[in-house]
Amino acid sequence: MAKENILVLCIDRDDDLGKKAGVTGPVIGRQANIQAATNLLLKDPEDTDANAMFQAVKIYDEVIKSKKAEVVTITGDSRLGYHADKKIVTQLESILQQFHATSCIFVTDGADDEELLPLISSRIKLDSKKTVVMKQAKELEKTYVTLLSKLKEPYYAKLFFGIPALILISFLISDMLGYGWRPIVGIVGMYLLLKGFGIEDFLINTVRNLLSPSTRTALVVYVPIIALALISISIGVSEFVNAASNGYSFFESLSFGIRPILWPFAVFIIILIIIGRAIELYPKGSWFELIDTGLSSVNGIIVSLLAYLALSWVVGEAWFYEFLIAMFVSIILTLIATEFARSLKIRVAAKIRLEGKEIITDIGAYIGKIIGIDKRAGTAIAQTPIGTKIPIKLERISSVGERVIVKQ
Repeated sequence: MAKENILVLCIDRDDDLGKKAGVTGPVIGRQANIQAATNLLLKDPEDTDANAMFQAVKIYDEVIKSKKAEVVTITGDSRLGYHADKKIVTQLESILQQFHATSCIFVTDGADDEELLPLISSRIKLDSKKTVVMKQAKELEKTYVTLLSKLKEPYYAKLFFGIPALILISFLISDMLGYGWRPIVGIVGMYLLLKGFGIEDFLINTVRNLLSPSTRTALVVYVPIIALALISISIGVSEFVNAASNGYSFFESLSFGIRPILWPFAVFIIILIIIGRAIELYPKGSWFELIDTGLSSVNGIIVSLLAYLALSWVVGEAWFYEFLIAMFVSIILTLIATEFARSLKIRVAAKIRLEGKEIITDIGAYIGKIIGIDKRAGTAIAQTPIGTKIPIKLERISSVGERVIVKQ
């Protein structure tokens, strides 16, 4: 029977080691981890990552008595999210190539690191998980200290302080210019609407496709989009100027100017984008990407019409109850479109042979191989290198080629 090789793994997801102590991950070995944790505590005595590293060393000392083991700390990125996870996956795979571990003990200092469990368990068998919690006299005090420490981190500081600060400053500038609070509410509301319906990514991908279409035929479709956009902006500016000259407030004039852009030009542009993407994706058999494009387009049309009706209410050409009804109908239509897209992906998955294909996330993290499709549950069953079976929702699939790529 092969001897067990245990990897005691600690993860510093937001890279406090690099930011505060100047230590670059991965940190391999007992002495290296003790030195790195000590340097981190000297820079910030309240940092919990250092305590997690010492806990990892403690567990390593216990395991090494009876089994072969190694203790490693890997680091992410202060921006968290995609950037951090990509670095963590790269370092972890490099470590596993150097130290052929049979299983892993995961040491963490909180919930943020626990989000990485799927990425870890898809690459190595997870024996146990140890969460390090700093001892405090009272639970309330512990929560208070944890919140304060998190708010000092750049990511959370931007989220909880930076964004509200920008909104407040915008309110102040708008009020000083005599426009009041309505323009800022409208801008923030529009952004949240685009974010909530998933239109933001659609717009980014659309601009990317317009700049570099993959086929000449698609370029023929995309050229009118630019013309329509210029025409709609020209009409919008004209409507804004006319409204302002007729004594309407700035916000009302702006509403008059935006309305022609939303209807009918925005709807026409979205329809042309669908046609262009279909021309690009259909010959390639990129059905999943085509379905995602269709869903984003439907959501884009719904948001465009809903925003048009909201602006019509602002200028007094629609009743507020009409806007509420439209909003309710929009939610229902979005749910129907989402369910329809999900069912389409299930049908496509049944026709395309996905079994045996490797499946990875959109950040390049390897999950395993697909061994089957559960049509009733709408999932693909992926088997990890250690034999664990993981259900993957089919709606998460973004493209299928030599590998299946899923959204994280």
